[in-house]
Amino acid sequence: MQTKQVVVDALSDITGGLSNPRKMPEEAYSTPAIHCKVGSKLRAVEGSVCHECYAMKGNYNWPNVKKALQRRYDNLYHPMWVTAMTMLIRIKVKERFRWFDSGDIDSVQCLRNIIEVCNGTPNIQHWLVTKEKRTVRKFLDEGGIIPDNLVIQMSGYMLDGDIVKGFDDCNQITHHLVHTDRDKARGHICPVEDGNGVTSCKQANCYACWDNGVNVVSSGIH
Repeated sequence: MQTKQVVVDALSDITGGLSNPRKMPEEAYSTPAIHCKVGSKLRAVEGSVCHECYAMKGNYNWPNVKKALQRRYDNLYHPMWVTAMTMLIRIKVKERFRWFDSGDIDSVQCLRNIIEVCNGTPNIQHWLVTKEKRTVRKFLDEGGIIPDNLVIQMSGYMLDGDIVKGFDDCNQITHHLVHTDRDKARGHICPVEDGNGVTSCKQANCYACWDNGVNVVSSGIH
């Protein structure tokens, strides 16, 4: 057990470590929301899903959390990041992993590295939610292939808005929307963000975001 922890600590030094948001069924990965490219612009737009960004407040503002977020961002392009992250997920995760409970993909190379990790952990279901349409589109247009165990969920930009267009050619792309009222929701309604007292995916027994057969997931404002 002690040897295992030494290995985990060494891998965490390279990758910045994993996050553990209470709503997720297992570990996740996060970086500071201040580094989001599209999200940073949307925070200035009233009525956007980022205007009151959850990752800019609450627990994400605790000094130790902010330090961990920045450490992960600083290590994104470490030459051993792919290998270390693959090993870390193999050790720490049993079934499901979420990318970016805070933050977003930083570049096409960042996305390529994540996909390498997904290919190296074929028994894990990965979910990556993003607003970086141009980055994902560029990856696909350059011949990039999204593995079967990764769902990339494009996040809509505006409250009660439409899905992000331009991905009908890829069945590994799904969509996430945010509604202000349940009557305005489209697709599968997230039970965790629906204000009904359910606090985690595991408690709700809902893993729709990891399922590429669920094209649209809509959550309440959070």
